[in-house]
Amino acid sequence: MKKFEIRYGAVGGQGIITAGALLVDIAVELENKFASESPTYTAAVRGGPTKVDAIISDEPIEFPHATAIDFFLCTDQRPYDIYKERLKDNAIVVVDSHLVRELGDTRNWTVYPVPIINETKVGAGNVVLTSVVSLAVTQKLTQVISYDHMVEHIRHWAPKGTVEMNLKAIEVGMNLIK
Repeated sequence: MKKFEIRYGAVGGQGIITAGALLVDIAVELENKFASESPTYTAAVRGGPTKVDAIISDEPIEFPHATAIDFFLCTDQRPYDIYKERLKDNAIVVVDSHLVRELGDTRNWTVYPVPIINETKVGAGNVVLTSVVSLAVTQKLTQVISYDHMVEHIRHWAPKGTVEMNLKAIEVGMNLIK
């Protein structure tokens, strides 16, 4: 991997900005990689389209904005429609199968429609854990960070009393992709 560009899209309040921050923290702190993140919020913090672009690289990052996205995970139709630009022709695309139903032209993308929000609620017990479920999906499909480093970071990052719940969220994310 020389450089890998990731975009998460959602509506505000789904925790997707946290997923980007976790990914970058793991890459920098545990994998000695270069990484940057660029979150975008709309005026409506809750319910408005949001995205975060993360770039992970083996070399210093000269331009911190995504221009050729390798991986896109989106949990709602509106942000999908707005933020699907700049995806590479061979991108990996993960969408919430209940909330993103109109994909349009998917070029040569590899698309995984999975029930991210529903499985987070049911399998992990709390929709707040969408960020960790999304991080696990990213790890499984891209290997841009290691599984062991992801688990190690979540163990230290999770607030006291929520470690097991967050580890369960990793398991839910890993099991979403067959």
